[in-house]
Amino acid sequence: MNTNSSTKIVAHADELYAARADISKVQESIELLRVAEPDCFESAWRLSRALFFFGQETKVPNEARRLHAGGVKVGRRAVKARSDRVEGHFWLGVNLALLAQLESALKALAPALQARKALQRAIDIDSAYHAAGPLRVLARLQHKLPRLLGGGTSRAAENFERAIAIEPANTVTRIYFAQLLLEIGAVDRARAELEAVLSAPVDSDWTFEIKRDRNLALELLQDLVEVR
Repeated sequence: MNTNSSTKIVAHADELYAARADISKVQESIELLRVAEPDCFESAWRLSRALFFFGQETKVPNEARRLHAGGVKVGRRAVKARSDRVEGHFWLGVNLALLAQLESALKALAPALQARKALQRAIDIDSAYHAAGPLRVLARLQHKLPRLLGGGTSRAAENFERAIAIEPANTVTRIYFAQLLLEIGAVDRARAELEAVLSAPVDSDWTFEIKRDRNLALELLQDLVEVR
């Protein structure tokens, strides 16, 4: 495939991913990217991203597992092609982290540790990528991991705060942080994070996530009112 064709494919894939509120657009991007050069960095990391999203949105665990495993495979291709770029490490780490959440405790160990390594590498390259995504996802992973494996709420909270310092408007980070704060009983701080989600500015690149996170923030705030 020539350079011009590859450029057109990745540009169209980005357009389709931007329209991800319609899940069929993501499916279309997956099919498009699968016909591109399998070891092309620009195609591989985008395919890893699309497989992450499709896996995140499916309600069928086995299907999600298959999609995230595919995202891991092409994420590794992206890392192999350009180990100096953040995208491959990040989307590899995201898919590994979500794959770990779908496995039993014993089977989750390897992907969780691999996810932590990939995300730390992404942080080292560019911690601000994808609205501080490497810090956000590492913090989420740390929230779920036991302390002996590098997890723990204090470590997670520190990285959520680092992510918010870089990109304060990102609703995904604030929702994740609020969930952690509620878990440890820091209700007032959690409420502040949820209210920040509701007042977050419009961002066309994050329309899908902002709408989803605002709905979740309203639900969590209502739960807080009901338990008072």
